[in-house]
Amino acid sequence: MDATISRRIFLGVNAAAGVGMALAASQASHAGAEEKGAVGVGIVGVGGRGSGLLGLLLGMEGVAVRAVCDIIPERVANAQKRVIAAGQAEPEGCSRSETDFERLCQRDDLDAVITATPWEWHTPVAVCAMKHGKYAASEVPCALTVQECWDLVDTSEQTGKPFMMLENWSFRSDNLAVLNMIRQGLFGEIVHCHCAHSHDCLSHWYHGSAKAWAAKYLTTHNCDLYPTHDLGPVLSWMDIGCGDYFDYITSTATDSFGPRDHYTRNFGPDHPLAKQKYTQGDIVTSVVRTKKGKTLVINYDMQLPRPYDNRWMIQGTHGLYNEQRNAVYIDGVATDWDPFPPYHEAYKHAWWREGSSADGHGGTDWLELKLFVEAVRNKTQTPLDVYDSVTMSCVFPLSGESIAKGSAPVQVPDFTRGKWETRKPYFAPDDGKFVRPGAAPVGRTEDGMLTQEFALGLRTPEVQLPGVSLRFTGDPTPHAGWAAAAGQPSHCMFAAEQWGIEIGVPKGSTGKVAVYAYDLEGVRKQTVVFENREPDRLDDFHKGVWVEHAFTAEDTEDGLLRLTVSKAGDVGNCVLSRLRVAVAE
Repeated sequence: MDATISRRIFLGVNAAAGVGMALAASQASHAGAEEKGAVGVGIVGVGGRGSGLLGLLLGMEGVAVRAVCDIIPERVANAQKRVIAAGQAEPEGCSRSETDFERLCQRDDLDAVITATPWEWHTPVAVCAMKHGKYAASEVPCALTVQECWDLVDTSEQTGKPFMMLENWSFRSDNLAVLNMIRQGLFGEIVHCHCAHSHDCLSHWYHGSAKAWAAKYLTTHNCDLYPTHDLGPVLSWMDIGCGDYFDYITSTATDSFGPRDHYTRNFGPDHPLAKQKYTQGDIVTSVVRTKKGKTLVINYDMQLPRPYDNRWMIQGTHGLYNEQRNAVYIDGVATDWDPFPPYHEAYKHAWWREGSSADGHGGTDWLELKLFVEAVRNKTQTPLDVYDSVTMSCVFPLSGESIAKGSAPVQVPDFTRGKWETRKPYFAPDDGKFVRPGAAPVGRTEDGMLTQEFALGLRTPEVQLPGVSLRFTGDPTPHAGWAAAAGQPSHCMFAAEQWGIEIGVPKGSTGKVAVYAYDLEGVRKQTVVFENREPDRLDDFHKGVWVEHAFTAEDTEDGLLRLTVSKAGDVGNCVLSRLRVAVAE
C-alpha cells in the first residue's frame, strides 16, 4: 500500500491528535504556496480522461485541486501524489462508493466540480455539484436521456450555478476561424451543415483500454452514441439557441455488421466478442430541421475501419467551407475551391492569436479548461452554457427514439423555454480586424505612396489600387500545400520553366514593385527579371526573400510593367509567393 495512503488511513482510524496536528501543519505549508484567491476544484473520475484534465489543471496558475474521487482507490492515490508533486496540499480522496462524489460536492472549499466518469454519471455528479453551490463541468455527452437534459437545465436555473459540457472541438482554432468567417458574412446566410464523428473505436474505445466500460452501449442501444464532437462548432456556426433552434430530428441506422466482423477477424469466430449480439447500428444518419428552415446532417460512424474525420461542411447563400477538402468557396471571389489555410490564418480567433498551449488535443483541452476556470474565478457565465450542452447531447436519446419508430420525426424539446428567440450569439466573440486573403487593403508607404500587397497562389488578386491591374503570363500553377510556418506563407504560384506578371499602372507613374520568393524545401534556384533590368539570381531563398525594384515614368510610358521569374538550374521550379505594388500619387 502507498505510504501516503497508509498514513492517511492511520490518521482517520486512530484520530491521533499529535499526528493530526502534524498533517494539518504539512497541508498548511502547501496551502501557503497557493496563489491567493485560487479556484478550488474537485475532480470526479481520475481515470484516463480525468487524469489528463488533472494534469492540465495542475499546470495552471491560481487553481487548487482540493479533492479527487474515483471508485478505484489506486487512481485516487495516484491523483493525490500528482497534486502533491505539483506543490499543492494533498487533496481529499473519495472512493468509498459509486456515490462518494456527494461527499466531495459538500466541501465548502470547492468552487467547481469537474466530471470525467463513465457517461451515466455525468448528469448525477453535475446536478449534485450545482445543488451544493458549485460551478459544474462534465465530459461529453453530458446527458443520456431527455429527462437528464431537463435535470441539468432545471438545476442550473434554480441554483443560478452555470454548467458547461467540456466539448473541446468547439474550441479548435480552425473551427473558431470558420466562425469568424461566418460572422464576417463571407458565406452569406447559413442554410445547411453536415457533420460527423467518424472514428474507428472498436479496439481503441469499446474493447480497448481507453473506454472499455462503453462497450455495453453496443449491446443496449441503437442511436447516435457520441454526437457532441460533430455538433460542437455547429451550434455557434448556425446560431442554434441564439436566433434559431432545433425543431425536429429524423434518424436512420444500419444494422450492426462491424463489431462481429472485427472480432471474428482478430480473435476468431469462437471468441465471446465475435458471438455477442450487437444492437448498435454501425452508421447512424440524423437529419435535423431548425425552426428557421435550415437543415443539418449528423453522422455517427464509430464501428467500421476508417481514419478519423469530422466531415464538417457549412454552406450559405454566398459559399461554403469543407473540412475534408481543407478548402472554401466564395461566390464572386473564385471559380473553384480555395485552400483554407490562408483563411485560417487571416481569421484566426483571438483565443488563439493571444497564444495557447499545445497540451490536450492540440491545445483545445487546455483552452476550454482555462476559460472555464476564468468564468469560475470571475463568477461569470461559462463559454458554453447549459443550453448548448443539452442541445448537443439530446441527439443521443432523440436519435434512438426516431430509429425505434422507423425513422419517424421526433420533436426536439425547447430546453431554452423560448429564450432562443431573443438570445444573441454569445459564444467566442472576437472584435478583431480581419482581411480576406487576396483582399489586402490599400495602405501607404513611409514616403507616402499608395501600396497594396497580394497573396499569390490563392486566386486572381483583388486589386484596389487606383489605376492598377494584374495579369499572369506563362500559366503558373497555384499551390497551397505547404505546411504553414510562423511568418511564412503556405501558398505560392509556380511553373516548371518560366512565368511572369504584367502590372498595369497609370502611364507616366512612378513607384516600386516587389516580389517575395519563398521555398519551403530550400532546393530551388531561379532568376527574377523586372523590365529590362539585370536579373536577380536567387540561389537560396527557403527562408524567404523580398526582391524590390523602383520604376520610373520612362518604365511606364506604355502603362505596363513586366516581371518574369525563370528557373536557373536543374533543381525545382520557379516560385513566387507575394507581390507588393506601390504607386506615387
